This record gives sequence, structure tokens and C-alpha cells, in this order.
Amino acid sequence: MRHLLLITLLGTAILTAACTDPAVRKQQYLESGNRYFEEGKYKEAIIEYRNAIAVDATLGVARKRLAESYSRTGDARGAFDQYVRAADLLPADVNVQLNAGSLLLATKHPQEALARADAALKVEPQNIDALVLRGNALAGLRSFEEGLKAIEEAIRLDPGRGVTYTDLGLVELAQGQQQQAEASLLKAVKLAPKEMRSLLSLANFYWSLGRKSDAERAFEEALKADPENLQANRFMASFKYSTGRRAEAEPYLRRMADASQSPEATLALVDYYLLTARPKDAIASIEGLKLGRDVPAVTLRLARAHAAAGDREKARSLVEQILKANEKDAAAQLLKGQLLLEDGRREDAFAAIQTAATLDPSSADAQFALGRIYATRGDRAAAQSAFQEVLRINPRATAAQVQLAILQAGTKPAESVQAAAEATRNDPTSLAARLALVRSLTAARDFARAEREMARLRTDFANVAAVHTEDARLAVLKRDVAGARAALERAEKLDPGSIDTLGVFIAFELMQNNPPAARARLEERLKQGTSPDLLVFAGRTYLTLKDPAAAEEVLRAAIDLDPSRNEPYAMLGSIYVNQKRLDEAIRQYETLSKKQAKPVGSLTMTGMLLEQQGKFDAAMKRYEDVLALDSRAAVAANNLAWLLADRGQDLEKALQLAQTAVAASPEKPEILDTLGWVYYKKDLPTLAVPLFQKCVEKAPAVAEYHYHLGLALLKSGDAAKGRAALQRALNAKPNAAVSAEIRRALESAN
Repeated sequence: MRHLLLITLLGTAILTAACTDPAVRKQQYLESGNRYFEEGKYKEAIIEYRNAIAVDATLGVARKRLAESYSRTGDARGAFDQYVRAADLLPADVNVQLNAGSLLLATKHPQEALARADAALKVEPQNIDALVLRGNALAGLRSFEEGLKAIEEAIRLDPGRGVTYTDLGLVELAQGQQQQAEASLLKAVKLAPKEMRSLLSLANFYWSLGRKSDAERAFEEALKADPENLQANRFMASFKYSTGRRAEAEPYLRRMADASQSPEATLALVDYYLLTARPKDAIASIEGLKLGRDVPAVTLRLARAHAAAGDREKARSLVEQILKANEKDAAAQLLKGQLLLEDGRREDAFAAIQTAATLDPSSADAQFALGRIYATRGDRAAAQSAFQEVLRINPRATAAQVQLAILQAGTKPAESVQAAAEATRNDPTSLAARLALVRSLTAARDFARAEREMARLRTDFANVAAVHTEDARLAVLKRDVAGARAALERAEKLDPGSIDTLGVFIAFELMQNNPPAARARLEERLKQGTSPDLLVFAGRTYLTLKDPAAAEEVLRAAIDLDPSRNEPYAMLGSIYVNQKRLDEAIRQYETLSKKQAKPVGSLTMTGMLLEQQGKFDAAMKRYEDVLALDSRAAVAANNLAWLLADRGQDLEKALQLAQTAVAASPEKPEILDTLGWVYYKKDLPTLAVPLFQKCVEKAPAVAEYHYHLGLALLKSGDAAKGRAALQRALNAKPNAAVSAEIRRALESAN
């Protein structure tokens, strides 16, 4: 019995040692993962491979198989991370190096892709795929000549390999050599008529050049070669959708989903259903998935579908489920923000959308949502910056071009026309893009072209209120009374609640010199109900009608309804400035500065108001805050330079600031005057005189410019001209304080 007990204890100890031995455990996890992988149970395989890595983070083979499992479930991010880690751990595995390099290149990391290509070539110096990867990576680094050499070497090694000519053509295209690129791509297809990458590259080449019929034929050839090919079907669906044939896209997407039953293919179909307002079909497609239903990307689409179907509670629950597992999921944070925005929780929505953009700065969706919320808040500069970032990420993002065109119409009409025209080229079927083009052309006073575009819109969208509103706006600017009235009546009938239509109606009444009718129309609308948009519009209208008291009332109401908006604070601040209620004005601009992403304007205004109150130290602090945000802010630099020079403090800094302001606004006399004053204070009158002379030429009625010129001339030794300039300053009838200073200077000069 004692021997039996010892044997049993020894066996238990051996088993325990086996279970606790890391080398044994990681091997068990790896083998278990491999079994699941072979059975197609990728979710279970992922768990086992992750267990193996938890035991030994340097187990390269486990990371390689984990990457493959993620790829099979449609988790591109997970596959990317693990392929890169596996490539670090398995430097001699050429396939891992090539997979990692291809993913790095696809995600715009050409330098890292080049390193993976070189690692593969170190193992297999004549590996054609590695040479092609190297060529494409060098092209991505703009080293086109070296890239071409690498691909040409691959061609020499295997001249009958068609796909290599595809890569040659793509590099030639990147160099702008369109004819050579087309010849290389056609040769690739000729050598390998069924090679999908070559066929699709040729089709996309034609598509990028706007040769739509050639592109469609090339896509059809690809589908003939392999009707079930996922990429070919997806490209054809995108082509049909982008060329305005949206219904024709569905069969290709359905074929993808049915053929593969993969999350990636089904998600493409789901995205189509969401874009075409068919959320119930999207939900059904996701629920029909056999694999990957718990992948975050799938759960996120399901949340979007439920939100589109009106079940925001279900959508919120799914989003929170994703964020509970991973609070750094940028797409989930973005959807959370969008749902909060729909619930009217603007500040919480803004925080979530900002988080999304911070987590994934390369997300065009997050940047676009950020731009929209900035625009809603009235932060035009931040909105423009966000939309420009969208276009940097995706130059063909039509919606961002439209928003940018709308924002620039009032201040940069030429740039607005350019953005809107590009949007219409990218998506000729977009009503928003075409309306933005008309508005931009109208702002640029190109009425003839605007009218041509408008005529087509009236035909294509006869029953859309926004079209008739834009038609009316154009007619008002052309002073076409009959045309404006007819278009407005049509627009109002189609959409009685449109604030845009109301705005054009009021402009129409004012054009006819009938302010009472404009006021009556506005107040009739206010009786029907209010919203932050309507109240801000009402405030702007009352200011136009010169009724600041009524404007103040509605703007305060707008702030009560939506404290996150910027315009009411700025408009109230303007009212208080005009009424000399400086303390109240400062409070409004201070509040506004805390709500803006980059509050250059509001902080500058606060500094100017503090100057008016004689609070110079506080004003200087505000200007310094502005310059910390934007070192080229001309007004803040100018005003701070003036205060420093006038006090005789840090004249070197004052000089740098004044020169910065002049560089930004070289023709403004008030800014030239500051630089001249700094030179005067630095005892450099010969440098100051020409600046003051320029100020006098530009604004001869301003007494201070003549006064400063006189002082500089006197200091430079030209007493006669100095006295004459001082006399002209007196003749310009300055205020009493300046007049007294001028008289004292004249007395000293005599």
C-alpha cells in the first residue's frame, strides 16, 4: 500500500508539473488552437492562441496562426497587429514577412513595409513577391526610380509573370506616366487573362481617369474570370453605386455574402443596406451570420442598424457592450457620440466624438462628425480644419467638400466654388453637392453659371423645397421680384418649417424695403414654436432690423435651450460692445472662448475690451494666450506690440510681434502704424517715417497717423515737415486728449 501511495503521489506530481510547466502549457494551447483552426472554429482558435501567447509572448508561430484566425473572422486590425508581431519574431519566415509588409503598405506605412521586403529578400534574394513589395514600398516613399528598378528586376527574373507588370503599371501611374501605365497594365492582363489583381488594377485605372465604360468592361471581364471573387464583386458594387446606379449594386454584394458567409462580405452588404435606408434588411443579414457575430465590427453595424430603425435603446446597449470590452474602440465611441447627439446631449456627444477622433486620427468618419458638431456650435475655423482633415484622409469625400463649400461661401467664394465643383464631379447625383455649387457660384457673383446649374436642378428635383429656396436666393440677388416670389411660395408649400426658406423670404421683404413685413413673418414663425436654430436666426434678423433689445431677448433664449452653441455669445457680446456694456461683453466672450477649440477671435476680442477699460495688464495676458494658440495671429500680435512699445517695455519683443503682424497683414494702416511706433520708440525714426507716410496715404482722415508721422519727422531732424504733419493732424479734428498731445508737440517743435 505504501508503494502504491508513493506511485500515486509521484504520478500526481508529474501531472501537476506538466500542467504548470510553461513549455508544456503553451504547446497544449497551440495544438488545441490548431485543431480548432482546421475545423473552421476560428473564435475558439483565437482564444487558444491568445492563451499560448499569454504564457509566452515570444511564441511567433502562435502569433502567426492568431493573425490568420483574425483574418478569417474579418478582424483586420487584429490580423495586422499579429502579423507585424509575428514578423518580428519569425525573421526567416518569408510568408509572414510578406503578409506583414503588404498590410503595412496598405495602411500607408511604406518605410516599415520596405523593411519587411528586405527581410524576406535576405532569406530568398530572388523572391519575386518580395521584390514587388520592395518596389511598391519605395514608390510609396516617392523613391520611384528605385521602386521601378526593383520591379523591373522581378520582371527579368520571371518575364511571363503578368501580375508583376501590374505593379510596374501602378508605379508608373504614381509617377504620372498614364500611357506607360496603361500599356503595362494591358500587358499584365494579356499575360495572365484570369489574374484577378491585374484585371481589377486595370479596371480601377480606367475608373480613376473617368473612363467609365472602359472601367465597367474591365470589371465585367474580372467577373467572367471568377464570378464568385469577393474583390471583383465588391469593386463592381462600388462602381455601380458611385455612378448613380445604386439598385444595380445589390446583386454583387449579395453574391459576396452568400458565397463566403464571412463577416467581411456580409458587412459590405450591411453597409449597403444602411446607406440605402434599409435597416431591417441590415439586421436580418447580420443575424444570419454563422461566424463572427460577436466581432466588434459586426456588433457595431448591428447597433447602427437598430439606431436607423428607430431603436436607439438597443443601439446604445450594443455600443456599451463593445466599449465595456474595449473603451478605446474609436468607431464605438463615434457611434456613442452620434446617438448622444440625437438625444440632444450635445456636450456629452462632443466629448465622445472628440475621443473617437483622438483614438483614431486617421478616421475620416470621426473627423467629419467633429466638423459637423463644430459647425453646429458655430466654431467655423475648427469646422473647416476638421473637414480639411477629412479631405486629407480621403480626397474624394464628397460630404466634406460640400460642408467646406458651405462654410467658405461667405468669406472665400472662389475656394467655395472649387470645393463644390469637385464634390459634384465626385458624385454627380448628390443634391447637396449641386445645391452647394449653386450657392457658391451665387456668392462669387457668377450668376450666369449659377442659373445654368439651377435650371438643371429645377428639372431633376422639381419637388424638393431646398431647390426652390436656392432658386429664390439667386432671384433675390438678381433682384428678380417675380421669380423670387414664385420660388419662395413653392418652397414654403413643400416645407413650411424650413428656416432657410424663412431667411430668403425675409431677405426678399428687405429687398423690397419692407422691414415691417419681414418682422411680421419672423414673429409669426416664432409663435409656431422655437428651436436654437430659429432663435439664433431671429437674433441675427433683429440686429439687421436694428432692434438690439429684441435680439438680446431671443439670443438669451437660444443660450437657455442650447448652451453649447457659439453664435449667441458672440452676438450678445457685439450688442454689449455697441451699448458700451463692456463688463457684460467681456463675460460673453470669455464664455465663448471656453467653448471653442481654438478661441483666437474671442480671446482677442476680450483683450481689446479690457484695453478699452484701461486694464492693460489683463489685456496683454489675453493677447499672450492668443499667440500661444496661433503665433501668427495678426491682431493680437499687433495690439500686444503696441502696448509694449507704448509702455517702453521689451522693445525687442515688441518689434518681433509688430513684424509678425505686418507679415500677416502688410497693407493695413493700423498694423503698419504699430511697427512705425515701435521703431520710433527704439530711436529709429528713419525706419518709422516711411511706415507712417504709408499710413497717411492709406487713411488720410486719421489724425493719429499724421501725429505719429510728425513726431518721427521731428526726431529725424526734419523740423519743417514735422510741424506740417502735426498741423495736418490738428486739422483732422482728433479727440481732445490727442489734440492736447499734438499741441504740446508743436510747442516743443517751435
